[in-house]
Amino acid sequence: MKPIHLNLAAKPFRDYRPLYAVVVVISLLTAFLLLNNLDTYYRYQRDTKKTRDEISSVENQIRQERRRTDAATRQISTIDLVALSKETKFVNAQLAERAFSWSELLDRLEGTLPTEVRIMSVAPQFSDNGLVHLALQCEGKGQQSMLYAISRFQRDPHFSNPFPTSIDESQPGVAHFGIAVDYKPAIARVVTK
Repeated sequence: MKPIHLNLAAKPFRDYRPLYAVVVVISLLTAFLLLNNLDTYYRYQRDTKKTRDEISSVENQIRQERRRTDAATRQISTIDLVALSKETKFVNAQLAERAFSWSELLDRLEGTLPTEVRIMSVAPQFSDNGLVHLALQCEGKGQQSMLYAISRFQRDPHFSNPFPTSIDESQPGVAHFGIAVDYKPAIARVVTK
């Protein structure tokens, strides 16, 4: 059965005003939100421009530093470290030799050696630990002069490990002999490795 509608109008009457009101309100709300979004976007762009520029600048600096790092790494990889180490050791040894105090050594030898022993030659060899190995060629009066010299070296705290290397007693009353001894300078120049 069909419901009965008593509508006597020529055209059916429909009230679209609430629908139009809803459409207008939603359109106004949409327009407001769109404008608000646009305003927010422009404010964001304007407010963050300085920060974005700083970030871009920092990223450029990072790229430049990476390029420099890569170039330095390539340059370092071409260095011959073994040869550089040898050169460094040689230079350090030369510096230690130049810093060696000959006057201090000669004063210590003069105070240590007995009066009947005369030094003919001194040949130092510089070790890495700061000690100086001395090869002495001496001349003494009599056969006991070498023993006196060794015992004097043993008593002096600046010298250690005296050892005879040679002796020549072919001339009567005169002994030519060699002594190897380690010398501890007052300021030891340790050769770094």
